[in-house]
Amino acid sequence: MTDASDPAAPPQLPPNEPIPTAAGEPVPAVATDVVLANGHLHPAILLLRLLDALRQVAFLVVFGVVLQSPWVLAFGIGLFVLQLGYAVARYLTLEYTLTTTELRVREGLLERQERRIPLDRIQDLGFESTILRRALGLAVVLVETASGRGVEARLDALSRASAEHLREVLLLARAAAATSREVAAAGDGAPLAAGQSPEPGQLPPPPPFEPEWVVHRATTGALLLRGITDLRLGAFVLTGFAALQFADQFGLAVQLAGVARSVTDWLRQFPPLVTGAILFGLLLVVMAIGVITATLGNLVQFHAFTLTLRGSVLQRRFGLLTTRQKTLPRARIQRVTIEQPWLRRLLGVAVTKADSAGGSRSDGEDTTGGWDVVVPLARMADTEALLPALLPGIEQETFGWQRGSAKLIVRTALQGVALAALTIPPLWRQTGPMALLLLLLIPLWALLGVLVWRNLGYALGREFLCLRHGVIGRTTAFLPIAKVQAVVVRQGPLAQLLGLAELTVFVAGGSPTRLPDLVLADARALRAEIAARAAIAAARDW
Repeated sequence: MTDASDPAAPPQLPPNEPIPTAAGEPVPAVATDVVLANGHLHPAILLLRLLDALRQVAFLVVFGVVLQSPWVLAFGIGLFVLQLGYAVARYLTLEYTLTTTELRVREGLLERQERRIPLDRIQDLGFESTILRRALGLAVVLVETASGRGVEARLDALSRASAEHLREVLLLARAAAATSREVAAAGDGAPLAAGQSPEPGQLPPPPPFEPEWVVHRATTGALLLRGITDLRLGAFVLTGFAALQFADQFGLAVQLAGVARSVTDWLRQFPPLVTGAILFGLLLVVMAIGVITATLGNLVQFHAFTLTLRGSVLQRRFGLLTTRQKTLPRARIQRVTIEQPWLRRLLGVAVTKADSAGGSRSDGEDTTGGWDVVVPLARMADTEALLPALLPGIEQETFGWQRGSAKLIVRTALQGVALAALTIPPLWRQTGPMALLLLLLIPLWALLGVLVWRNLGYALGREFLCLRHGVIGRTTAFLPIAKVQAVVVRQGPLAQLLGLAELTVFVAGGSPTRLPDLVLADARALRAEIAARAAIAAARDW
């Protein structure tokens, strides 16, 4: 591995040298694309690829030996040689180069490919390291942009020293490029941090070294509580459905149906009360297994979770079996959400997540590796105290929360009426007057509307917009107004009859943030106000 600078030394951005003219008089240099770091993959990656190739062809080789089939054995050996040859070709041809303007990655033997990623388009830089990679001193470097395609470049694998050096140089280069743009926007002679103005066309000096501050460190108790309160019944249902589909594909559905009939016949010998108790106990066992699995998964995934702040860049470090590190510049944060499912809200705790440009997820969903999580679990008072570290300036805001229209309760009650009207006639033929019990859907849906209305609200500050929604749980989203890309007002058929509308706010990262059941006039006024402030903020950034 070769670098343009010593990984052990603090990374510095080289200044441009004056270019002498024919008369011997120096003139200011034009900013050039200076190489800050370059190198190749670590040779130990060949050992990892060798182990991967052996694991993938082991079954074919064993199968060929047992059946004494030379064709199967030859196919396995050929596949092994092909995979190992590809790994060697990638190791020999892949080269990365970091300059003051972009990151370049070249690879390929028969088909050459060069990927160029401008520094100001890099959203996040993440590290991953499995147990075997940690033993070999390696790390996988993942580069993400705002393209929405996830990982734009994957360097598997670099030495830990080279990966850390690449990250430090990248952060400094990005900060220096931002300072250069500010100087250019201010015009010649604008003072720098050092009190001097750069020569025309020169890069400003790199920012001074800044210490790293610990913003949050997750405790084992918090991770245990996160797992215990991670009651995703929908995940149990999906897992069961997937298991049934898997059994059907392998012809096990008939056997499972026979087992189910045997269990049903066994349960019929008990009184109904005892049968109900047995089924309830089985449900508790399934839920307990799910809770234990979720708890162990959270402990392994978020082990030793630490959130630090260095300058304006956040960094998360976590993981037991696979350790992960990821940088997140605060300027790239598009949305911060505080998520409280019903049990966590009852206990007064919450999970805090942040979306950057190019990411997309639904509320309650974790992105790959949990990289959107910035606080795995904390009490609400601590969560609110951490918000200024994620969204600078929000501590100066004073939010006056406003609720949506109470017509929301009428709308949900009408939905209950429609549901009862559709279900009672078909059931009347089979159950008779018992079908009238479905009329309880009307007050139940009205109660649902009350719960939704009580959790619905919005607050518009000078620089930030806050939206919250929920039924028993609650999700609160904080969006910098300068990050807003579009604001849309929608009306369904029933909402048009009631004069209601749904407001949807789009940012460059994360899923759209929706606020339903506003009075149409209020939704339109809020849309106009958000759009006007977003335009002013965007013009100020230019």
